[in-house]
Amino acid sequence: MTDPVSIGNARAKQAELQYADTVEEAVAGSELVLLLTEWDEFVGLDPEVVGPLVTERRILDGRNALDPSRWRAAGWTYRALGRGKG
Repeated sequence: MTDPVSIGNARAKQAELQYADTVEEAVAGSELVLLLTEWDEFVGLDPEVVGPLVTERRILDGRNALDPSRWRAAGWTYRALGRGKG
């Protein structure tokens, strides 16, 4: 988990969880990426750059903030809350 604004507070309250200081560190080796905030560092991710960092190119866009066609074109399985598979 990473969040550029709340990570300090989260660490203080839930020290037993694992935290990452960068997006790259957070997604490294992941089988699924969850986008749950609209911070620029997340919405502006390049799916081609992030792809080699994960073990499975799967993303769940919980904010409907990403361009589905861009992520799918980069080989990702893209799903978003409230959207169909199309």
